[in-house]
Amino acid sequence: MRTALAESGALGATVRQIARRLGAAVASVDSDLRGLASRGEVVRMGRGLWVLQDFDRLELREDFTEPAVYAERFALEDGIPLGTYRGPITFRSNEGLPFHRWWPYVQGYSAEFVSNLLRSEGLRRGSTVLDPFAGSGTSLIEAQRIGARAIGYELMAPAALAARVKTDIDLAPGDLERAAAVLLRTAQHAPMAALPFLRETRRQFSPEALAQLRRIRSVLPAADARGVTDALRLAFAATLVPVSRLRRSPCLGYDPVDRERPLPFVQYAGVIRTMVEDLRARARSSESWGPPAEVRSGDSRSIDLPAQSVDLAITSPPYVNGLDYVMNYKLDLAWLGYVNSYSELSALRIAELACDNLPRTATRDYLGTNRTPDPWLEEILPRIRENVARKGTYRRNDMHGVVHRYFRDLADVLRGVYRALRPGGRFVLVVGDSLLAGTYVPGDLLTARIGRSLGFRIESVDVARARHSGQRRQFLLRESIVTLTRPNGREPQGKRRWKQTLR
Repeated sequence: MRTALAESGALGATVRQIARRLGAAVASVDSDLRGLASRGEVVRMGRGLWVLQDFDRLELREDFTEPAVYAERFALEDGIPLGTYRGPITFRSNEGLPFHRWWPYVQGYSAEFVSNLLRSEGLRRGSTVLDPFAGSGTSLIEAQRIGARAIGYELMAPAALAARVKTDIDLAPGDLERAAAVLLRTAQHAPMAALPFLRETRRQFSPEALAQLRRIRSVLPAADARGVTDALRLAFAATLVPVSRLRRSPCLGYDPVDRERPLPFVQYAGVIRTMVEDLRARARSSESWGPPAEVRSGDSRSIDLPAQSVDLAITSPPYVNGLDYVMNYKLDLAWLGYVNSYSELSALRIAELACDNLPRTATRDYLGTNRTPDPWLEEILPRIRENVARKGTYRRNDMHGVVHRYFRDLADVLRGVYRALRPGGRFVLVVGDSLLAGTYVPGDLLTARIGRSLGFRIESVDVARARHSGQRRQFLLRESIVTLTRPNGREPQGKRRWKQTLR
């Protein structure tokens, strides 16, 4: 058993994996592991993985490059020491805010962070703000609030729907209230629509909740990009998880607590009331807001804006090996009819920035460990490949290809934003680092370095908060604010004000 765990190295192995390798009974292996643990020879990590004690503290191993080493190299090679940002950053603080609260999107950053950044930049009314990963519209709403022109790219259709509806300055609260009342009255006696294709649908909802959802779905208007129609559809999307046996925290999964859930008719009506309340409040100050945001349902790797047309870009891209957005929002995608099969879900996943649920066919061109967007990756990718090969059994043997493709994808985004930014304009990214297959990947520093190779100047990398690795809860990761500038030969305006905010 010790030999089997030594072969698994830093990645560890589950009880079943060890039992399979040894040809032993699962119960016997479990008992022996607990005995070894009581003597301090093995340690249980997250996700049911066991490692030898020698692999518990990765930062103490000679064959592991820890975060501090990369931070020191970044300061030496790139001339930028890591700074600190002390303001609010996570999306959680948005959950009670008008407009931001309309749809339960748990990724991204706080509205206050965006608002502080926009103020520090001193943007004039009519300036253009771009978010290449717009999500549910946090950046777009705050840019619109100061009178700016807001443009967002978003591949996930439910998120793009949320961003469009939230920034629809012409959406009338009375019209929405009346249309929703008619929809709910009609749904009470409507025939039930067909179930979406998802295999777990009947397990995800109680029979009564499922019947009400199907009735609402049968009378829900088809998408046509009109204000009230889109708002009715968004309210339905916002109803799905609260009435289900699921939760997002942040990944979609079954709630371990068997709690009482509201029924869809009641929940839908509550969502509409919240939307109407926020719309009425906005109507009293709508003259100061900018035009409706331009939400482009497209790939941010192919930004097609006019050159030098953007004053500020701000975003939070998916993190390397981070959340599978397709999986996390598959309910919204399926119930709203944006996808109608698992093959369509797979196609959408291929079109996203690479994550570890990417189909294997999508990594074939990235299995090499040279010709990467940054020299550091030519050190990191072989370590990932070697750790996976050493274990022998891992959820995918092409993990280094996933990471390689992720940064190649991200380089395309950076290249497009650089072209769209005016000289002196900034690109501010909130991005995290990762621990993958027992290898540390400094995603924030790599993002900054790739940006520099494409022509940006690295202005700063400021650590906003600590995070825990999903593989090893005791291993601390970080979330950082990477600020890149398109040079224009002089110091961009607003730098001093933004630095004061960071301190």
